[in-house]
Amino acid sequence: MQARVPVSTEWETAIGRAVVYTLIARLLAYPAPEDLDELRSQLVPIAREIRTGDPAVDGLLDQITAGLDAPLDELRDQHSLLFTHIEPEDYPPYESAYSSSDIFRQTSVMADVAGFYRAHGLVVGGRERERPDHIVTELEFMGFMARKEAHALEHLGPEHVEECRRTQAHFLRDHLGRWGPSFGRRVGALSEFPLFCTAGDLLARWLELDMSALDVEPDDRLDEPVPRLAPDDGGCGIDSDRAVGVPVELGPTRAP
Repeated sequence: MQARVPVSTEWETAIGRAVVYTLIARLLAYPAPEDLDELRSQLVPIAREIRTGDPAVDGLLDQITAGLDAPLDELRDQHSLLFTHIEPEDYPPYESAYSSSDIFRQTSVMADVAGFYRAHGLVVGGRERERPDHIVTELEFMGFMARKEAHALEHLGPEHVEECRRTQAHFLRDHLGRWGPSFGRRVGALSEFPLFCTAGDLLARWLELDMSALDVEPDDRLDEPVPRLAPDDGGCGIDSDRAVGVPVELGPTRAP
């Protein structure tokens, strides 16, 4: 049996971070055959060799890599139960749902996130055409930037490396790091499918670990979705008991 090699060099660290971000993104995306093949044939073998130094994160990675043998149809059914066609009230997968109920402020959040993407030659699109502030889109961006950092380390030099690292730190500080841990804890606590429970727990723990390694502290913590208001019935004013969505009491993320 081949011994596991700890991540040591800067290049290996960047590649390892890219794999973890992309792994979580693909786990939370709607399962497509080609994505599942990539998970099993490319990401999982690398993830098995990653040792972050955090026993909880490493244990959750082990659970993920051992739990991807479910059939595609089962994964799709469970994903549809978790992320229904109506946005889940207790764990909406959009950053703007945690920042404000005001449509103009939500639009501003999405525009700022999209600005990060455009600055690095990316646009939101693809098969699913999700919003820029969707959890999968933001995770994919972090995976892309970590891969870009690895490329810069190998081919482009310190200035480009620093730009990649600065972008990642700012994106965590201003966006993903503010709401991603809460979203992960909520999925871990509320999903009934073990693989998605583990993915949520991994997301929450991984983001905290990565922010600590990058010396990032989010501007603020968005721990709960902003309650959505029920459709206006024509009355004069808004009653507090018409708000949709209630706080969820979350315990600590489960250790493996």
